[in-house]
Amino acid sequence: MALGVNALTTWERAKACLSFSDDQKDAVEFLIDAVSSTANRISSRKLKARAYDLQLDGRGSDKLIMPEFPIASITSIFIDSTRAFTEDSALDSSEYRILSNEGIIQLYSETFPEGIGNIKVVGSLGYTTVPEDLEFAVIECVGYNRRRLESGTTGIRQTSANGSVTSQYELGLPLSVREVFESYRGQRI
Repeated sequence: MALGVNALTTWERAKACLSFSDDQKDAVEFLIDAVSSTANRISSRKLKARAYDLQLDGRGSDKLIMPEFPIASITSIFIDSTRAFTEDSALDSSEYRILSNEGIIQLYSETFPEGIGNIKVVGSLGYTTVPEDLEFAVIECVGYNRRRLESGTTGIRQTSANGSVTSQYELGLPLSVREVFESYRGQRI
Protein backbone atom coordinates (compact mmCIF):
# COMPACT_ATOMS: atom_id res chain seq x y z
CA MET A 1 0.00 0.00 0.00
CA ALA A 2 1.28 3.47 -0.81
CA LEU A 3 0.42 6.58 1.18
CA GLY A 4 -2.25 8.84 -0.31
CA VAL A 5 -2.05 12.53 -1.20
CA ASN A 6 -3.36 13.55 2.23
CA ALA A 7 -0.61 11.80 4.23
CA LEU A 8 0.81 14.20 6.82
CA THR A 9 3.72 11.97 7.78
CA THR A 10 5.67 9.08 6.32
CA TRP A 11 5.98 5.40 7.09
CA GLU A 12 9.64 5.95 7.91
CA ARG A 13 8.88 8.68 10.46
CA ALA A 14 6.09 6.68 12.12
CA LYS A 15 8.30 3.58 12.22
CA ALA A 16 11.16 5.51 13.82
CA CYS A 17 8.97 7.24 16.41
CA LEU A 18 6.78 4.28 17.35
CA SER A 19 9.14 1.32 16.75
CA PHE A 20 6.95 -0.44 14.20
CA SER A 21 8.30 -3.49 12.40
CA ASP A 22 8.39 -3.79 8.60
CA ASP A 23 5.54 -6.32 8.57
CA GLN A 24 3.23 -3.61 9.99
CA LYS A 25 3.83 -1.19 7.10
CA ASP A 26 0.51 -1.67 5.26
CA ALA A 27 -1.56 -1.29 8.44
CA VAL A 28 0.41 1.75 9.59
CA GLU A 29 0.14 3.44 6.17
CA PHE A 30 -3.63 2.85 6.31
CA LEU A 31 -3.70 4.50 9.74
CA ILE A 32 -1.57 7.43 8.53
CA ASP A 33 -4.01 8.04 5.67
CA ALA A 34 -7.05 7.71 7.94
CA VAL A 35 -5.65 10.03 10.62
CA SER A 36 -4.50 12.55 7.99
CA SER A 37 -8.01 12.58 6.49
CA THR A 38 -9.39 13.15 9.99
CA ALA A 39 -7.02 16.12 10.39
CA ASN A 40 -8.34 17.55 7.10
CA ARG A 41 -11.95 17.04 8.19
CA ILE A 42 -11.49 18.62 11.62
CA SER A 43 -9.49 21.56 10.25
CA SER A 44 -11.91 21.97 7.30
CA ARG A 45 -8.87 22.18 5.02
CA LYS A 46 -6.65 20.14 2.77
CA LEU A 47 -3.45 20.61 4.73
CA LYS A 48 -0.88 18.92 2.49
CA ALA A 49 0.32 20.87 -0.56
CA ARG A 50 -1.19 19.83 -3.87
CA ALA A 51 -1.56 21.24 -7.35
CA TYR A 52 -4.62 23.32 -8.10
CA ASP A 53 -6.10 24.67 -11.31
CA LEU A 54 -8.83 26.96 -9.96
CA GLN A 55 -11.48 29.05 -11.62
CA LEU A 56 -12.61 31.71 -9.14
CA ASP A 57 -15.07 34.59 -9.03
CA GLY A 58 -13.78 38.15 -9.07
CA ARG A 59 -15.23 40.33 -6.30
CA GLY A 60 -14.03 43.80 -7.28
CA SER A 61 -11.27 43.75 -4.68
CA ASP A 62 -7.49 43.95 -4.93
CA LYS A 63 -7.33 40.71 -2.92
CA LEU A 64 -8.16 37.18 -3.98
CA ILE A 65 -8.57 34.65 -1.17
CA MET A 66 -7.52 31.12 -2.05
CA PRO A 67 -9.69 28.22 -0.86
CA GLU A 68 -6.66 26.55 0.75
CA PHE A 69 -3.57 27.98 2.39
CA PRO A 70 -0.71 28.56 2.75
CA ILE A 71 0.16 29.31 -0.86
CA ALA A 72 3.16 27.12 -1.72
CA SER A 73 3.60 28.53 -5.23
CA ILE A 74 1.73 30.27 -8.02
CA THR A 75 2.43 29.24 -11.60
CA SER A 76 0.01 31.60 -13.33
CA ILE A 77 -2.95 33.92 -12.82
CA PHE A 78 -5.39 34.89 -15.57
CA ILE A 79 -8.15 37.51 -15.58
CA ASP A 80 -10.57 36.95 -18.47
CA SER A 81 -14.28 37.79 -18.60
CA THR A 82 -14.67 35.37 -21.55
CA ARG A 83 -13.08 32.57 -19.52
CA ALA A 84 -10.83 31.57 -22.43
CA PHE A 85 -7.75 32.22 -20.28
CA THR A 86 -5.33 32.79 -23.13
CA GLU A 87 -1.77 34.01 -22.63
CA ASP A 88 -3.00 37.57 -23.33
CA SER A 89 -5.05 37.44 -20.13
CA ALA A 90 -2.16 36.22 -17.96
CA LEU A 91 -0.80 38.51 -15.26
CA ASP A 92 2.91 39.13 -14.96
CA SER A 93 4.27 38.15 -11.54
CA SER A 94 5.32 41.79 -11.01
CA GLU A 95 1.62 42.77 -10.93
CA TYR A 96 0.80 40.99 -7.68
CA ARG A 97 2.20 39.81 -4.40
CA ILE A 98 1.57 36.57 -2.61
CA LEU A 99 0.66 36.62 1.08
CA SER A 100 1.51 32.96 1.51
CA ASN A 101 0.44 32.24 5.10
CA GLU A 102 -2.82 34.15 4.68
CA GLY A 103 -3.63 32.42 1.37
CA ILE A 104 -4.14 35.76 -0.38
CA ILE A 105 -3.03 37.10 -3.74
CA GLN A 106 -3.02 40.90 -3.82
CA LEU A 107 -2.81 43.06 -6.93
CA TYR A 108 -0.57 46.10 -6.68
CA SER A 109 -2.49 48.59 -8.81
CA GLU A 110 -5.71 46.98 -10.00
CA THR A 111 -8.65 45.02 -8.67
CA PHE A 112 -9.90 41.59 -9.63
CA PRO A 113 -13.00 42.57 -11.66
CA GLU A 114 -16.37 41.26 -10.57
CA GLY A 115 -17.45 38.22 -12.49
CA ILE A 116 -18.32 34.57 -12.31
CA GLY A 117 -15.37 32.28 -12.95
CA ASN A 118 -13.39 35.10 -14.55
CA ILE A 119 -10.15 34.39 -12.69
CA LYS A 120 -7.95 31.36 -13.16
CA VAL A 121 -5.16 30.50 -10.72
CA VAL A 122 -2.71 27.65 -11.27
CA GLY A 123 -0.43 26.76 -8.40
CA SER A 124 0.23 24.69 -5.33
CA LEU A 125 -1.67 25.31 -2.09
CA GLY A 126 -1.06 23.77 1.33
CA TYR A 127 1.95 22.84 3.42
CA THR A 128 4.95 21.57 1.44
CA THR A 129 6.64 20.89 4.78
CA VAL A 130 4.15 19.68 7.37
CA PRO A 131 4.46 21.71 10.61
CA GLU A 132 6.09 19.69 13.40
CA ASP A 133 3.14 19.94 15.80
CA LEU A 134 0.77 18.66 13.12
CA GLU A 135 3.03 15.78 12.11
CA PHE A 136 3.60 14.84 15.76
CA ALA A 137 -0.18 14.82 16.38
CA VAL A 138 -0.67 12.50 13.40
CA ILE A 139 2.05 10.15 14.67
CA GLU A 140 0.63 10.25 18.20
CA CYS A 141 -2.82 9.37 16.87
CA VAL A 142 -1.44 6.56 14.67
CA GLY A 143 0.18 5.01 17.76
CA TYR A 144 -2.96 5.51 19.82
CA ASN A 145 -5.19 3.86 17.22
CA ARG A 146 -2.74 1.01 16.64
CA ARG A 147 -2.76 0.20 20.38
CA ARG A 148 -6.57 0.37 20.47
CA LEU A 149 -6.89 -1.99 17.51
CA GLU A 150 -4.33 -4.44 18.89
CA SER A 151 -6.01 -4.56 22.32
CA GLY A 152 -9.38 -5.52 20.83
CA THR A 153 -11.13 -3.01 23.07
CA THR A 154 -11.65 -0.26 20.57
CA GLY A 155 -13.88 2.35 22.16
CA ILE A 156 -13.79 0.86 25.66
CA ARG A 157 -11.18 1.19 28.36
CA GLN A 158 -11.29 -0.95 31.46
CA THR A 159 -9.53 -0.06 34.67
CA SER A 160 -9.34 -2.05 37.85
CA ALA A 161 -8.80 -0.87 41.39
CA ASN A 162 -9.30 -2.71 44.67
CA GLY A 163 -10.70 -5.76 42.88
CA SER A 164 -13.40 -3.90 40.94
CA VAL A 165 -13.38 -3.28 37.20
CA THR A 166 -14.68 -0.06 35.68
CA SER A 167 -15.38 0.35 31.97
CA GLN A 168 -15.17 3.76 30.34
CA TYR A 169 -15.78 4.79 26.76
CA GLU A 170 -12.78 6.32 25.03
CA LEU A 171 -12.86 9.33 22.79
CA GLY A 172 -12.05 8.73 19.12
CA LEU A 173 -9.01 11.01 19.37
CA PRO A 174 -6.75 11.92 22.24
CA LEU A 175 -7.54 15.45 23.41
CA SER A 176 -4.01 16.64 22.61
CA VAL A 177 -4.41 15.48 18.99
CA ARG A 178 -7.85 17.04 18.60
CA GLU A 179 -6.55 20.37 19.92
CA VAL A 180 -3.76 20.43 17.34
CA PHE A 181 -6.10 19.52 14.46
CA GLU A 182 -8.60 22.17 15.58
CA SER A 183 -5.85 24.79 15.80
CA TYR A 184 -5.46 24.53 12.01
CA ARG A 185 -9.14 25.26 11.38
CA GLY A 186 -9.34 28.43 9.34
CA GLN A 187 -6.02 29.61 10.75
CA ARG A 188 -4.68 32.22 8.35
CA ILE A 189 -1.52 33.67 9.86
